[in-house]
Amino acid sequence: GAKIALLGPTGAGKTTLVNLLLRFWPTHRGRITLGGADIAALGGEEVRRHIQVVSQHTHLFSGTIRENLLLADPAASQQRLEQACRSVDIHGFITAQPEGYETQVGEAGVALSGGQARRLAIARALLKDAPILVLDEPTEGLDGPTARAVMETLNRLMTGRSVLLITHRNEGLGHMDQIWVLDDGSLHSEGGARGN
Repeated sequence: GAKIALLGPTGAGKTTLVNLLLRFWPTHRGRITLGGADIAALGGEEVRRHIQVVSQHTHLFSGTIRENLLLADPAASQQRLEQACRSVDIHGFITAQPEGYETQVGEAGVALSGGQARRLAIARALLKDAPILVLDEPTEGLDGPTARAVMETLNRLMTGRSVLLITHRNEGLGHMDQIWVLDDGSLHSEGGARGN
């Protein structure tokens, strides 16, 4: 249930941590636990079932908006798709398109702006409804107003979830319980907005 920010410069190992957490890479020292169980003893799919990632690299596939959303939950109804998209303020954009939810996003989402692609990825995260949310530089590459709007949306998505926000910026950390700094190979606490 904690909301933890991991702050550090480029190259400090923040993305390595995400790859270890998701079991894309094996741990060689130390251990990561999920619900008290060492993730090395769990299957990668089992671990990833509990975690949703929103990153600076929005992974959209060539296909429709609907198809990209359904990757999170293939059984999601149209009502759930619309509810998720309303929550992240992209439903109006989608319905303004001639093809609506059948609009093609293009290879890697080229038919969408950076902010629209990021909002679609956040809507997909809402549909997965995983208890752990990993935000890996979610506003990187966005202009100031878009980054602030996306962060406001993410703050709503954080409710009721365990959150790991990975960033190299000090801005937008007011909702975090703890702030940890990864620098020069060491990790130390900077406290947190709530004094933890």
